[in-house]
Amino acid sequence: MEDIVVVPAYQPNDALIRLLEELRSKDFKVIVVDDGSGENYKSIFDKARELSHIITFEKNRGKGAALKAAFSLIKENYPDCEYVITADADGQHRAEDIVRVKNELHQQASFVLTVRKRAGKIPFRSKIGNNLSKFVYTTLTGHYFSDNQSGLRGFGRIHLDWLTQVGGDRYDYEMNMLYYADIQDIPITTIQIDAIYIDNNNASHFNPLTDTLKIYKQLFISARITLFSFLLFESLMLAVALIFQNNHIHYTLSLAGAAATIFHIVMNKFVVFRRFHYGEMIRVIVFSIVKYSIYTLGCILLHFLLPYNSIFLNFNLVFLVFVPVNYYVQKGFHLISKDINKENFK
Repeated sequence: MEDIVVVPAYQPNDALIRLLEELRSKDFKVIVVDDGSGENYKSIFDKARELSHIITFEKNRGKGAALKAAFSLIKENYPDCEYVITADADGQHRAEDIVRVKNELHQQASFVLTVRKRAGKIPFRSKIGNNLSKFVYTTLTGHYFSDNQSGLRGFGRIHLDWLTQVGGDRYDYEMNMLYYADIQDIPITTIQIDAIYIDNNNASHFNPLTDTLKIYKQLFISARITLFSFLLFESLMLAVALIFQNNHIHYTLSLAGAAATIFHIVMNKFVVFRRFHYGEMIRVIVFSIVKYSIYTLGCILLHFLLPYNSIFLNFNLVFLVFVPVNYYVQKGFHLISKDINKENFK
């Protein structure tokens, strides 16, 4: 059995060759995807060809498309591959960290996500992008990861079938990949690595505005039932406000929450993720009970403080407080969870 490292590369420099040489010395098989880099980078890929298998795209198709092309190649032509590791070509991922991911996989980890230790001077665009992505991802999914954008990841061959079906062809693919792993309740092991920013991360082709918007667009598409469930709940609460005013807060809000939760589960299980294993039912039910209990208590309290407000307005006030509080609760829970042993937080 063998481990394969997949390296998508768009207009790389000599950092790619150095990485390939180190990986060869550690007995890795490597697949490099030339993502439409052009003739000016032919010499780099000629050197890379001596150290790896090369897939060449004539035009730039994006990191997600490059990864999925490599995954398909592994499925069809590398039957002895047991584990797949993805790494970047710009020097941000060290060979020794790739070995650490391999070791976790060989210790029966199913899906390994590296999280970058933030120390020293961090490029401003990286700091803003990473913090925003953590907030958006946690708000939509209810799962907190201290880094959900790291490209150094590893997983078993058994996951290649669904990984090739996940939407997104550019940087959005990696966030979507993580979301689909979450939805299927795949155990995600996190290990900490040092963040390496070479020359203020200027070698990165990530556009902090357009690529971030594309990432969120794809995540919103995948998590659209979460948004639709919220809109359904808002509509029900508006109807309750018009029909019952502030009467029967105790059970009207709970019934609206139950309807939204059932809609969320049924649509995800039988429509959006019908081709995948939907493993979130219990977690969604538990989280919904806690969430709507908090909403109910909050609305009751606000009714005493602001008796002339409608239940619809009071709910939205509670919601605006709940979202950031939930984020920090998820973050705090993560920091005291078993992942602390893997990430070595100080």
